[in-house]
Amino acid sequence: MKAEVIDNTTQHFLQVRYGIIGNSQVISEVIQKLLSVAPTDLSVLITGETGTGKEVFAQAIHGLSNRKKYAFVSVNCGAIPETLLESELFGHEKGAFTGAVEQRKGFFEVANHGSIFLDEIGEIPISTQVKLLRVLESGEFSRLGSSDIHKVDVRIITATNRDLEYEVRNQQFRHDLFFRLNSVHLRLPALRKHPEDIPLLIEFFSDKVARKLGIECKGVSFEAELLLKSFPWQGNIRELRNFIETVVTLERGALITPDLIKRHLRIQVDDFSSSIRKEESIIILPKPNDQHSQSTSQDESLLLRTLLELHTDVADIKRALAAIFDKITHIEVNQLQTNEMHNESTQQVEHSTISDNMTQELDFRLEEMERKLIIAALKRFDGNRRLAAKVLGISERTLYRKIVDYHLMELF
Repeated sequence: MKAEVIDNTTQHFLQVRYGIIGNSQVISEVIQKLLSVAPTDLSVLITGETGTGKEVFAQAIHGLSNRKKYAFVSVNCGAIPETLLESELFGHEKGAFTGAVEQRKGFFEVANHGSIFLDEIGEIPISTQVKLLRVLESGEFSRLGSSDIHKVDVRIITATNRDLEYEVRNQQFRHDLFFRLNSVHLRLPALRKHPEDIPLLIEFFSDKVARKLGIECKGVSFEAELLLKSFPWQGNIRELRNFIETVVTLERGALITPDLIKRHLRIQVDDFSSSIRKEESIIILPKPNDQHSQSTSQDESLLLRTLLELHTDVADIKRALAAIFDKITHIEVNQLQTNEMHNESTQQVEHSTISDNMTQELDFRLEEMERKLIIAALKRFDGNRRLAAKVLGISERTLYRKIVDYHLMELF
């Protein structure tokens, strides 16, 4: 479906008021849906990768609705311990639990007549999902420690970067709640899906920082713009914004060039200058005659960076390598030495034997690299699995399984 053209006045308003920027087709389609659903009272589920702007769109939905004069309450469900989440959402009475020294209103009461934005909705436990469903259906709830019924009129906007349909199938998320939340589904595209909007985003972020610092920003060179458009941006718009803010601030508005990009981005320009994709990523394997210690260090560094920057699992890398192995018919080994003799003739080694051996060795090496990466993430966050899973780009359940598989339970 081709999106209708968004007029310049609307584009400018959304940019200035909410920071919604872009005129690509995918963004125009999302904006059209936003403009259609905002004036209604329908529940909206916003999905997309981390950093795609889910809260920005939630604020716009509220700001363009008839509830804009009332409160917009934003709640990060993943940041609140499960034991406190129900109390935070629905409030509690004095003495409801240890430490409840006074009555307290919950977020739903605070948001009455307005909108509540529940980010990371996939993180809430089943017990809280039941009470949330009741609010959606009747607007009724009870504070923790009380049987009194309270009623609110609140529009619910939710967001997640998880696959809730998968969670429903695995009985981790209530089927009835999912369909009540999913009255309208707003899918935000990853930045790599609309790179044509990157120049507009760069201009917006750099001008904003320059005005704040009282400096002049000289913009981006043509070559640098091409590089930035080819970068995978795993953190999406948030990562691009942070990069631009850092460069403009530290370089005092200097022209952004490939050299500056190389200096400030975490990986080298050469690593992404040709449109990196997971399935197209090249992993350099050690050559037979390389010195073992040197090649091991280089390979570990490369594999670790690949896993970290692309959030790629072992299976993804093996599939990419399988495609490479399929193109190999044989490998010529010019010098095969044994303890007894030196054979000078060129020998042919069958592809299947070599590729199997390489795959087995790679399996071990990749798993070891993944193990090291998991340990590093857990150490960084003092064993906090939720934060470690988030930075690794995997679910907590996947992280737990890998902790068990790699025998890390005693360490963390």
